[in-house]
Formats: sequence, C-alpha cells, structure tokens
Amino acid sequence: MMIGYGDRTRTQEEVCRLFNEAHPDRPPVVRSTVSKIERKFRVAGHVRDLPKVGRPSVGADVELNVLLQVQEDPHTNSRECGRDVGTSHNTVLRVLKRHRFHPYKVHLVQELSDDDYDRRQQFCEQMMEICNVNPAFVNNILFTDESTFCLNGTVNRQNCRYWAAENPRWMLEAHSQRPQKVNVWGGIIGNRVLGPFFIEGTLDGNRYLDFLQTELIPALAVLYPNEEDPDVPDPNVWLQQDGAPPHYAAAVRAYLNQVFPNRWIGRRGAIEWPPRSPDLTPLDYFLWGYLKSKVYENRPRDVEQLKGRIREEMRRITPETIQNVLQEFQFRLGYCQEVNGQQFEHLL
Repeated sequence: MMIGYGDRTRTQEEVCRLFNEAHPDRPPVVRSTVSKIERKFRVAGHVRDLPKVGRPSVGADVELNVLLQVQEDPHTNSRECGRDVGTSHNTVLRVLKRHRFHPYKVHLVQELSDDDYDRRQQFCEQMMEICNVNPAFVNNILFTDESTFCLNGTVNRQNCRYWAAENPRWMLEAHSQRPQKVNVWGGIIGNRVLGPFFIEGTLDGNRYLDFLQTELIPALAVLYPNEEDPDVPDPNVWLQQDGAPPHYAAAVRAYLNQVFPNRWIGRRGAIEWPPRSPDLTPLDYFLWGYLKSKVYENRPRDVEQLKGRIREEMRRITPETIQNVLQEFQFRLGYCQEVNGQQFEHLL
C-alpha cells in the first residue's frame, strides 16, 4: 500500500525507514503503527485520537461526594444520593459497586420488653447447664408451634412463566377479601419432624386440649412407647411450647403436668419459656420459613392442595437437616447469653 510521505507516495516499509532515520532518538516505528495511522486517516480524515466510545469516566469530585453522602447517611437510596450530589442514579450505582458497597436489607426481629432480657438469659443458662450434664437432652425435647398458611400466600412470580410471542394477559385470582387458611401444628424431636396436624377453626384452650388428648399424645406414645403406661410417651420425652394463650389454659397445664410431670417447657412449666423468643425455637427460625418458601413457589389452587404440599414438604426434610437445626438451637443458646439476652438474629 502506498502512503504520501514528503513530496511523493511511498510504501509502508519506506515510511518506517525514513521516519526512523529522521528521528533516531525516538522509539522505532514499525509497519503496524503506520498501518493504524493510515487507517485512521482514511476513516476520520485526520490522525487525531478518536473520541472514546462508552460511558464517560466519573470525576474524582463526584465519586468523593457520593462516598461522603453514603457515609453520612447509610440509609439513603441511590436516586436520592444522585440528586443530592448532582449526578445520575446509574453513576451512583457504578461508584458504590466499584468501592464494594452492597445494599443490605433490614432484618426484622421480635420486640422485647425490659424484663425479657433477664428471662431469656436465665433460660439459656439453665438449658446450657442441663445440656452440659446430659448432652442428649436436646434430642429428647419435642419442640412445638402452630402457624397459619393462607391460600393466597406469597407466590414466587420468578418461577411463574408463560412463553408466547405476544402478551397473553395471564393472571391468577387471589382470595384477597376472604382468605382461606389452615392452622398447622408442627413438632421437631430428635432427628424427625412430627406432623403436620391441621387444627380446624380458631385455636383456643379447649381446641388445643382436645388436640393434645386425641391426636398428639397418642401419636407420641406410639413413636416413643412407655413400658409402664402405653397411653403416654416415654418418660425421657419433654415437651416445649411457647406462652400463647391457648397453651396457658388451666386445663391444658393440668393435662401436661399429668402426661409430662416436671418435663415440659413453657409458661409455668418445669422450665419457664421466655416470652417473645421466636429466635430460640427451631420451628420459628427454621421450619415455618422453610415450608412457606416451598409451598408458595406456585400458588395452591385450593385448601386441599395447600395441605397436600405442606405434608409433602415436611416429609422431604431429612434427619440430617433436623440434626443441624438442633445443633443451631444450642449455638443460639450461647449466642443469646453473649448479647445478654438481647436480639441476636441480625448478628448471625
């Protein structure tokens, strides 16, 4: 290829030789460099650097202002930050990403009253002392709780797709005015999950007592037989329940004292359960959240399908998972003591 150099056209090799001879103090020019310059001239009509393609770089003053704004108010959002420092929302996101900032979400925890801290700490200390003497103690506790599953529960729309060339205007009806729901009892003991048991209607003391007498205790007596009395479970089994009003009914407490003499944990039990402590029960910190994330991946069409999914997902929980959950319980006992009975889940 011929290139104009001086008063005549020359080859790229000649241009390289002549330039290097005229400027021996500069780095030598090679043919590829001459070719790039010639190509640039043909495209742009000059050999100046072409404007850069892509996003403009962020100025140092803008970057500093963004970082100072976030340091001053960590709760600000990227759009407000952009307005305050006079730059775009996308620029703020780029700056924060470059400096490894992450948008952490708030962790909701149970509100505690002034007396709760000491009660929680005392409970944890008592449980740890028992576990130190009898390491198998936690595996003998039947942890229990109830939860409500609504038919119009959260649907993970990320798992719902309808592929088509045009929008099919797909919809799902939600029972928003009269939600259908089921009350579910669940339990965890040893390496197994008990339940689900479905409790019809509003749970009160009488209904809870009937459930204990006709469903739970007979099932527990079969799983953990008592050689001396076949109607009640093995004398090593303990029962835990929280302080919900149905659990505190006088008839319920009398029945538990009969079936689990000095072997139940709860409000006025042999071991006092600390109020407002869902972070200490395996069903609250594991089971209900896990089940709902599975059951509502796609919205159940009716109550029977909802119940079926709850049964199926509970059956799928492995013994290894339950053992890990109970180990987590003992870890939480220690962590609660470290923070003097305060909320701690957001620190885990």
